[in-house]
Amino acid sequence: MICLTFTTALQAQEYEFFGVIKLNDTSFISYKVLFDRVNDSIQGYSLTDFAGKHETKSNIKGYYNEDENLLSFEEYDIVYTKSPVVQKDFCFVNFEGKVRNLDRVKAFSGDFKGLYADGTSCLDGMIIVNSGQEVKKRVEKIDKVVQRSRKFSDSIKKNIKVAKVLDTLTRNIIAKDENLNIFTRDQKIKLAIYDAGKEDGDVINLYVDDKPVLENYTVLHEIKYLEFDLENVETKIRVEAVSEGTSSPNTVRLEVEDSRNFVRTITNLKEGEHAQMTLVKK
Repeated sequence: MICLTFTTALQAQEYEFFGVIKLNDTSFISYKVLFDRVNDSIQGYSLTDFAGKHETKSNIKGYYNEDENLLSFEEYDIVYTKSPVVQKDFCFVNFEGKVRNLDRVKAFSGDFKGLYADGTSCLDGMIIVNSGQEVKKRVEKIDKVVQRSRKFSDSIKKNIKVAKVLDTLTRNIIAKDENLNIFTRDQKIKLAIYDAGKEDGDVINLYVDDKPVLENYTVLHEIKYLEFDLENVETKIRVEAVSEGTSSPNTVRLEVEDSRNFVRTITNLKEGEHAQMTLVKK
């Protein structure tokens, strides 16, 4: 999650919504917005195509006018993306619509304008989202039906648990041959590597611009910290699964932090497979 700093005297309220954006060509893309509100101002991030091949996280800012029930926000900066498209080609969502009682609303929808970073128009569409609490309630209802039914095997019941379903909506997974582009304005970044689950002997090789930094490294609960100077416009960090340990697949938590943003991701690899992050200086 993006680190937000406000005046200590103010109390921030957090809001989370899941749903889709519908483009004018009738295609649907998964969409999530999470933001903090202090008085009228809101700040946070959006996730487009989350858990998909083009997952993109963008910073958002805006306001909520309680007297007029008006919510307005705009995406203005990309934190990361799995898409190969360069930043200037991204179409940012700019939304303004009526949302009655933001603290209690279960869902909202409305039209948005798509704008490039230079302000020119791109694709317009519609946002259709439900509150995070409503999504959780619906998943819990489905979970209860499945757990009580005799039509489903124990393995299916285990995999559809509420915690697991919601986890798939929030995890940023880098799978085989995928690349995550992370944008930064800093000259140096910090990388944290650890096993966020059961310590099962996952072994990796880590390369920075094809140069080995960690070889046959066994990932532990204890966090391994590395710092890199970003000397080039792009710096490639590649993770290769040497061993899947005692529990397949090879899953390693990776966290990238600079002075503005914090990106958390996890690998999902079989032995011999690799995934990559590319740090792109703005």
